[in-house]
Amino acid sequence: MQKKDGVLEIILSLIALTIAMSIFLKAILDMDTNYDVGWYHLPFAARIWNIIPAESFTSGAKVEYRYDGFPLLAHFFQGLLWKLTGRVQAANLVGYLSLIIYILFLRSYLKIPWYISIIAIFTIPAVLTHAPSSFVDLPGNVGASVLMMMTYCFFRQSRLPGKPELLIAFLGAATAANIKPQLQPLVFILFWVVGIRIVWLYWQHTSPSQRQLWLIVPLSAIATAVIFATPIKNVALYGNPFYPIKIEVAGIVLNHEMTPQTYSEGNRPRKWLRSILEINTPEWSIDQSNRTYEKKYLDRAGGFFGAYVIFNFLLLIFLTITEKYEHKVFESHNSSHAAIALVTILLASLYTANFPQSHELRYLMFWMITLVSLNLHLIFSLQNLVLKWIKLRNFKLIYLLFFIVVCIRIEHFYLKPDFRSLEVYLHKIVNLEILGQITPNETNCITKKSAAIQHIFYYSSYFHPEINYDYSIKAAADIEACGTDRIIVPK
Repeated sequence: MQKKDGVLEIILSLIALTIAMSIFLKAILDMDTNYDVGWYHLPFAARIWNIIPAESFTSGAKVEYRYDGFPLLAHFFQGLLWKLTGRVQAANLVGYLSLIIYILFLRSYLKIPWYISIIAIFTIPAVLTHAPSSFVDLPGNVGASVLMMMTYCFFRQSRLPGKPELLIAFLGAATAANIKPQLQPLVFILFWVVGIRIVWLYWQHTSPSQRQLWLIVPLSAIATAVIFATPIKNVALYGNPFYPIKIEVAGIVLNHEMTPQTYSEGNRPRKWLRSILEINTPEWSIDQSNRTYEKKYLDRAGGFFGAYVIFNFLLLIFLTITEKYEHKVFESHNSSHAAIALVTILLASLYTANFPQSHELRYLMFWMITLVSLNLHLIFSLQNLVLKWIKLRNFKLIYLLFFIVVCIRIEHFYLKPDFRSLEVYLHKIVNLEILGQITPNETNCITKKSAAIQHIFYYSSYFHPEINYDYSIKAAADIEACGTDRIIVPK
């Protein structure tokens, strides 16, 4: 039996390594051609590190508002990798490396074998499609997942957490809150939940003479300032922590520039359930857009693999019941790890189901990543109980089976590199007629009628060293937005 398990472990390790290497090669070799990437993700990364400064390329007002108010931590690292390597594709590695760091976190802190983590988490289609891209949803949600898992651990254990544990939770919170504005409310809630729990444990496990409030209070203030750096900056500059997004506090509408369409959406919990169960949702893609435009499909919904969601949720219930049964009947186990995990997911579900854009799961990937991670942790930490019912190798095979189904159903484009280099991509999207009209010492304005808005960035001088003079490009929604700038229109 041990020999069979050893062979299976080797096979799963090889599969996991193949997955990780294939996605890495796709990330480092292929240009990300998605709409948002060329529209504002790469321009933000390039501007932060002065690779392509603001005077060389500017976008429309909506994009500038995003640059002013949105958290930019992921773009900072994208620009850093771009500058260090000289490759635009290196920006894709921020999402990929964040996931690898999360796998290492699960291995080192929660004792989950790396190979099963890779297989189980890459089985989430939203994770698989985002891992080699320059979207910033994945690194933000990885940070939120770390914070969720540490919150679970703080409530599972009765001892006071050590400094390394507090540091991990801090890094998860700071990462999430400074990458995605949609994750800031979650981090704020967990900040208080975890804070109250730690204060309670601190009071329980220290005597009055041991309490170092003179040190804890300023450290807590510094941690708070770092975690919520973006909202604090937005309040100071714009009077709105979520600037440029419209929010209303006590009937007062704060300073804003954008009103998301989702503010007028329908029943959020029902749309969330439809989305996670993939009831009439589009085919798996990075943005889950309804490219068929059929009304029966819920646009931008899905991406968690409905059957996989059901399996993991039922598994968590099974583990909770098993743990309870073992304790009650045999008195062989005296803990409630699974029950706390179930409560964690139920509370997270209450949050995600009622959040604006609840059906757009790429903003809420932490929910599914946490669900899978909790199950993996419980399977291995409670295996003496679980193995009485289902053999451990069967769980591993089930996760592998789900991954194989995803590989069969998803476009192979997401599984391996297609060698779409920068040169190949530029040759495909750049109109030489437009490029030939660009003049130096002027702001050359290109509208989305002349070129796709996400492609205008690639007319910047950085991408065209063959033009032996510097020039400035402005992307505009229409001619009126060009103002007095020189308008380029293909003949």
